[in-house]
Parts: sequence; C-alpha cells; structure tokens
Amino acid sequence: MIKAEHFIKGIASILFLIQFFILSHILHAQHGGPFTPHGGGGFLSGTFHYQSFSELQLQNDSMEKSRLLRPINHMSFRFHAEYGPLDKLTLFVMLPIHIVSTQKVYNTESDFLDTLKTGTLTGLGNLEAGVKYKFYHKKWVMAGSLHGEMKTGTYDNATGLRTANDAWGIVPMFHIGRSWKEKYYFFSDIGGCYRTDDYSGDWRIQVEGGAKFFNMVWVRAAIHSRRSFYNGSYEKANNLQTGLFLNNQEWLSLNARIEYQHKIGFGIQAGITGYFLGNNMPNTPVFYGGIYYKWNYDYAEDANYRIEKAVKP
Repeated sequence: MIKAEHFIKGIASILFLIQFFILSHILHAQHGGPFTPHGGGGFLSGTFHYQSFSELQLQNDSMEKSRLLRPINHMSFRFHAEYGPLDKLTLFVMLPIHIVSTQKVYNTESDFLDTLKTGTLTGLGNLEAGVKYKFYHKKWVMAGSLHGEMKTGTYDNATGLRTANDAWGIVPMFHIGRSWKEKYYFFSDIGGCYRTDDYSGDWRIQVEGGAKFFNMVWVRAAIHSRRSFYNGSYEKANNLQTGLFLNNQEWLSLNARIEYQHKIGFGIQAGITGYFLGNNMPNTPVFYGGIYYKWNYDYAEDANYRIEKAVKP
C-alpha cells in the first residue's frame, strides 16, 4: 500500500517537473483568481518582501503573544510565472528565496530562557508549481487549480532559522470571479492544503477586489484567512524561538496594494499585508514591492475578442 507521504511527494514532483520543462525559459502572482492567459499568453513578476518582528500572535488572539529572545529580520525575493499553452489551461510556478537573520540584541521580556546564537540563513522557500483549468466563462468565470509545494527549504538548528516548511504539500483550489469593462474585478479562492512529515493541513479562503483609475493605476484590496486542521505535531524547539515557518500557522490578513500598469503590459506595484487573529504568526506587517509583465491576458468580459480571434482566417 502506498503511503500518503510518498503519494503527495510524487504528485508534487510531477507537477514541478511539468512546469520546469515548459517554463524553464521564463522565471499573477500567487495563483489567485479564475482569470487566465489566452493561449500563448502569460504573466511574469518579481517581488521583494520585508518584515521585522520580535513577537508572535498565539491562539488566534492578537493580544496573546509569544515574545522571542532575539528580533527577526525576514527578507524574500519571489518570482512568479504563468503561461497558457492552451486557451483554458494555465501552468504556473513560484520560486521564493528567503534571507532570514536574528539580531544581536536581546529582548529582556522574552518568554525563552535559553540563548541561541545569532546568525543569517539564505535559502529556497517551498517551490510551488501547478496547473489551473478554466471550465466556465461567461459573465462569471470559474476555474479549478492544483499545485504542489516542494520540500526545498533549509534549516539551521543552531540558530533556529528556517527558510520553508519542512514538508511536501498538495493544494486543490476553486476560483470564481468576474470583471466589469476591465475597470473593476472581484474574485474568491477556496481550498485547502495537505502536508506530509507530520505537518498539519489547513483550509484557506481569499477574497480580492480592485478598481482601475486613469486607465493605468490599479488599487487592490484582499482578505485572506487560513485555518489549521491541527492534525500534525511537527515541532523543533529552537525553531520556536525564531517563529519562522512554524507548524499550525493561522491568520486573518488584510492586504492593500497599488499598481501602475502601462498599456504595453509592464507594471510596478507596492503593498502592505497585516495579520490578525493569528497563531504562530508575526505581530508586524509585511511590506513589499515589485515589477511585472503580462501579455495576451484574459478578462471576464472579453469573450467576443476570443471568438473573433478564433474564427479569423
């Protein structure tokens, strides 16, 4: 009988290899929403994220805190790519690189007594790759996706620093949304994650909306919730002192970002994400910014364009 861990590892590996061979010539981010590229279209983005924290939220209570011994700096570069080999089928991949470090200063109000040495760790996060299929496209658009999380992180027990969850994962999602005249849009994602190596799985839901101003400026806002199944007991004592990629992380997050998108497809973005009602989550916001390029991309109300293009001799 095949163990669940080996099955998940095999599926995640297959998904990654498919993306690697098809997308190796290019490096929407975060796979959200039902909107997809046309056949031959795609989306590329690179973002930089920064967060510094010395406390964690616990037990889904923003006032219940774990005070770390050393403040943590967390920087990351995340590269996303989407490519549509077919009109309704999209392949996507995400490559994260994390730089995490502990500061030399001590927190005199720490909940930990033992002292870990300070340090810096650079490494891959959990590589993600998957597929999305759009099965309904009228005023509303619906799609389903499946992606794998690879066990590609690094952990240093001497410092408690970690760059990824030490597990394989598989994530099925359902996406629904629509847009209005390419100036407004809304979508929701609902799904969950199963992880190996005694990590808990989780369910997750996201709602995002946006509006375009002056034909080039997008203002977007999102709410994201993730809740653990508490079906895994993985834990490293030293890792608890850094709060990085802990098991049973939960949160309600609010995200706001603004983007400038040129008509030829290039864009820049900047945003902030705050976490509330969390468990094992930092108590400070994440700031980020990045650039992207999209071509031949899909919108909810461009069915006439796609039909005309299809029948054109």
